[in-house]
Amino acid sequence: MSRSSGAVPNPAIPSSVSGAAFVPLTLHNLRLIATYSWLAVPVILAFMVVLANPAFMGPPQAALWGERFISLTALLLFPPLALMDAGGVGETLLAKRYPHLRIFVMRWLLTAVYMAVLTIAFLGFLRLFGATFELAALVGGVWMTALALGSIGMLASVLFGSLPAGFILAFAWYLMDWTTKGKFTGSFYLFSMAKGVWNSDKLWLLGVALVSTAISAWLLPKSLGGEAYR
Repeated sequence: MSRSSGAVPNPAIPSSVSGAAFVPLTLHNLRLIATYSWLAVPVILAFMVVLANPAFMGPPQAALWGERFISLTALLLFPPLALMDAGGVGETLLAKRYPHLRIFVMRWLLTAVYMAVLTIAFLGFLRLFGATFELAALVGGVWMTALALGSIGMLASVLFGSLPAGFILAFAWYLMDWTTKGKFTGSFYLFSMAKGVWNSDKLWLLGVALVSTAISAWLLPKSLGGEAYR
C-alpha cells in the first residue's frame, strides 16, 4: 500500500502542526469528534444532577455518583475514536501528510479535556446545590477513572475492530469492580474513593489510560488496513 493510493489530504489543513497550523488543525479534528454522543453526555449528566438530591450528599455519596456514573459516560466518548476513520468521517487518518500518531493523540486529548469539563461541571453543580466535599480531589479521581474506563474500551475496539467489543470489555471491568469491590483488580479498582477522599490508586488508572492510548495509536494503522504507515 502506498501513500498515493490513499485519500487526498485535506488542503485546508497545513502539513505542519506547529505555530499557526495548530489552531485550524485542532478545530478541524474537534469538528470530527464532536458527534451526537458529545451532546448526549451533558444531557445525561444534567438528568443525574436532578436525581442525585445533592442537598443531602457528603463526600462518600458524591464519590459514588462520580465514580460509578460519570465514569460510565466515558464509554460514549472514547471508544468511537478507535474506528471513526473506518466508520465514515469522510477522510482517513492514514492518508494525511503528518503522522497518524499526532492526530490520534490530539483527538484523545481533546476528548480527555471535554471529559474533564463535564466532570467539573457535574460535581460543581452538586456543590452549588448543597453537597459537601472537596471538589479538586474528587474531580481528579473521577476524571482519571473515566479516562481509564474509556481508554480501555477504545483499545478493545482497536484490537477487535468492533465498537461493541470495546463497550463490552470496558463494561465487564466496570461490572466486575462493582460486584467484587476490587477483589480481582487491586490498585486498578475503579471505585477506590468510596470514602470520598483522594487515594494514589487513581494514578494507576491514569497509567492505564495513557498506556491504552499509546498501544491504540501503535496498532491503529494495522487495524485500519494500513500497515505501511506504522
